[in-house]
Amino acid sequence: MKLMRKNIYRMIPFCLTLGINLNAFAELPEPLDPRAEANMTFEERKAEGIRLREALKKASPEDRRIFREKLHEKLKALSPAERHEFHQKMKAQWESLTPSQKEEIRKDRKDFIDSLTPQERHEMRERRKKFLNELPPNERHQWAN
Repeated sequence: MKLMRKNIYRMIPFCLTLGINLNAFAELPEPLDPRAEANMTFEERKAEGIRLREALKKASPEDRRIFREKLHEKLKALSPAERHEFHQKMKAQWESLTPSQKEEIRKDRKDFIDSLTPQERHEMRERRKKFLNELPPNERHQWAN
């Protein structure tokens, strides 16, 4: 009986850790549809971005990789015309922001990227290069700037 009680007490921290890891995975949201994201206001997109980055910071590197793959698939699913429309809409919204709003977005993005592992940052750079190389030259220029 004493041995069993000791083993149970030893298992509690393990179970709690496992539960926390499973909760972090369960809380990771699905990537937004690009069309829906393009229709959000600055405040809505800011709130969603903060919520998403916080969830991604808590997730494991593997979960973040899976999330990025899902996001990439949603972007690839857009037709060339939809991608162009999405890009134009996002660019117009970016240009309408105040300099302080732009700086705030840049800072939030940089802070998130800095929180990733060096391997994740490298993988993201490589994925972006691959994504840009898959686009036609005129679209590549639009997304690279």
